[in-house]
Amino acid sequence: MADRRANVRAVVRLEVENRNLKRVPLFVTANLSVGGMFLITKNPLPERTPLRLRFCLPKAKAPLNTVARVLWVREEDSVLRLPPGMGVQFLECSPEDRERIRAFIEEWGRAFDAAHQAKPEDEP
Repeated sequence: MADRRANVRAVVRLEVENRNLKRVPLFVTANLSVGGMFLITKNPLPERTPLRLRFCLPKAKAPLNTVARVLWVREEDSVLRLPPGMGVQFLECSPEDRERIRAFIEEWGRAFDAAHQAKPEDEP
């Protein structure tokens, strides 16, 4: 089965605030792309729920603010051991913030590739 994702994802743990509510709940991401993220939660919101999200990328000085919506929900899956949560799509994200996300994912990809390349001296 081919991967239907339009954007490259970085597997990253970030704390994300949903600023729609008076009591700001925190979520933790499982992954991030320029188009959205997966938020781990045992209490996912219904599909199409609007969100105002705020989060910081590693080493970033300023937080990112986005308007998003819940695109899909995953219940807890004990067979495949996938975390429950919700996939959210960014609807409003400044060009500068999209570029910050893109640059972070590119840097993450280079670090991931470097960490997983076989070293010639390690081969038999």
